[in-house]
Amino acid sequence: MGEKPTMLRPMVATTAVTAALILVAGCGGNDKKSDSGSENKSGESTTSATPSAPAAPSFDPPKAFTAAAAYPVIKDKANPFSEAKAQTGMAGQVALIGRWTGLTGHDVADPNKTWTVKSAEAETTKVSDATKPAAVKVDGKDVALVAYAESDKGSGTQKPTGLVVVHWVDVASGQKIAEVSAKVSTLEGTGDTAPGTPSIAGAAYDPETGQIAVGVSLSGSVSKYQTVYADPKTQKSTVVPGMNPAAVHDGVVAGSKGAADEGSADGTVLLVDGASGKVTKQVPLKQASLKPLATSAGHAYFYGYKDSSYVSGTKGQALFVIDLSTGAVTQTVPAAPSDSNVEVECLADQATSVVCTSRTVQGGAVEIVGFDDATGKKTWGYTNDSGGRVVPRVTAAFHGVVYAQTEAQPVLMDAKTGEDLPSASSSSSPGSSETPSSGDTPTSSDTPSGSDSPTGNESPGNGDMGLFDGKMLSPSAVSPYGGVYGQLPNGDGMSTVELESVFIFLKPTA
Repeated sequence: MGEKPTMLRPMVATTAVTAALILVAGCGGNDKKSDSGSENKSGESTTSATPSAPAAPSFDPPKAFTAAAAYPVIKDKANPFSEAKAQTGMAGQVALIGRWTGLTGHDVADPNKTWTVKSAEAETTKVSDATKPAAVKVDGKDVALVAYAESDKGSGTQKPTGLVVVHWVDVASGQKIAEVSAKVSTLEGTGDTAPGTPSIAGAAYDPETGQIAVGVSLSGSVSKYQTVYADPKTQKSTVVPGMNPAAVHDGVVAGSKGAADEGSADGTVLLVDGASGKVTKQVPLKQASLKPLATSAGHAYFYGYKDSSYVSGTKGQALFVIDLSTGAVTQTVPAAPSDSNVEVECLADQATSVVCTSRTVQGGAVEIVGFDDATGKKTWGYTNDSGGRVVPRVTAAFHGVVYAQTEAQPVLMDAKTGEDLPSASSSSSPGSSETPSSGDTPTSSDTPSGSDSPTGNESPGNGDMGLFDGKMLSPSAVSPYGGVYGQLPNGDGMSTVELESVFIFLKPTA
């Protein structure tokens, strides 16, 4: 590729374990706090009126972290045999844990401030899938966005229906500010896998408006995908048949046309007006099939297959970037051999860049490529054969920084150039500014109350650092207030028999 071989530099890992309450010490700010605990129909929150907690430290983007809190995730008792796992998110200064049962938020500045918003209130409703929690802005507020695939058994003589339900939650209060429901199917039966049961094939969202496009497939069906477009401003939805989404921006949705399998031989991109569902442009790419690489980018990104079958395998892959305004196409041919079977994932940094990585189906890294999201053109890239560098596993991207993991350590890369970012200096133990003052000493009101203890599927608050395994990893979600990732159960805090996983909050130090 022509770049000078360089070694990946490690992200600063300050793994000294500090108590979760030390996290809130000595940091002034302007975060909004509830004066008392509150409860609402969409969820429940537990807060402490005193002492008033300061805002968490913030860096935009954060480039160094210390492990500061561990949030245990209780096994889903309602779905004990489900393979679905909790998913991480980070919106403002709230760490998010998404489950089929609902969304839980932990305010990283106030260990006592935790809320949970259930995915469904009605006993007749069963959730069959959920998107990863995403951070968006709505009316200037930090909002968590999540979509659920649900089945409603109905009442009387009504047949069960398949739904996509979208929640927008104000993370400062734990209150739903909008909810949209769209019917996508009629079920034939009431079992967990009854024909017509919806599942989520992918989702794309606009971080500046909160608009979302959710791709849906149906159990027992060979019909085409559907895309559900939803807008928090209008609180309305549109169902677009025959499309799987890759991007949504300013009300325009881009997605791939074709049946719900990769051998559909219909590699065409559709541009759709989200509000009306009207197809405004079709862009044929002459591919056997297209895989939408759904992100929060301003362009639509697809991975194309020239041939896709069990006999001949996949051939002639290419990355296609589509301008949502004009339909203009930019094509990038990966360096990987054309007959290789690879999986591609793209992440947008919600600023100017998109980074895509390809891996073999066995999990081996092949290539990493960076794009300028303003033009859709490739700006950098290298493979494992470039010499001197390894292709890391990218876990997140945020405001110009790529967060990634190698076998040796977490690393940071410049999203615009692909160069390794220098490590920020940091102390392995709390400095004077992080040491609690007398006013920060935990009081009885800081101690977890009975309402903080898990009663069902929710996640307990007040991050128990006894659950941290001591090996800090690259975050899977990032905001100016830090990052979060999941690890397997470990430590003494709770019985690992009861835990599905543990989410580690990373406080930014630079």
